[in-house]
Amino acid sequence: MEATEIVESNGVDTKPERELREVLAPFGLSETEVATLRDARRTFERSYIVAVLKQHGWRMGAAARALGLQRPNLYRKARQLRIPLRASNP
Repeated sequence: MEATEIVESNGVDTKPERELREVLAPFGLSETEVATLRDARRTFERSYIVAVLKQHGWRMGAAARALGLQRPNLYRKARQLRIPLRASNP
């Protein structure tokens, strides 16, 4: 039996589905919330950038350095990902 054919006792949960849940869980997501690789990347980038901004007190220059970006590029990315440029409700 191949790994993709493994089914748990409830007949629904396959190994690939479990693996996907394990990858998404640290981001608070379920497999129904991420439809494409583009969606997953966007969700990860947004979560990661918000976390770095919080870590640096929402100081864009410090966060940009930590992310290895130029500050204007971080502002552009924040706009693209609809990240507010202040600490309220990211």
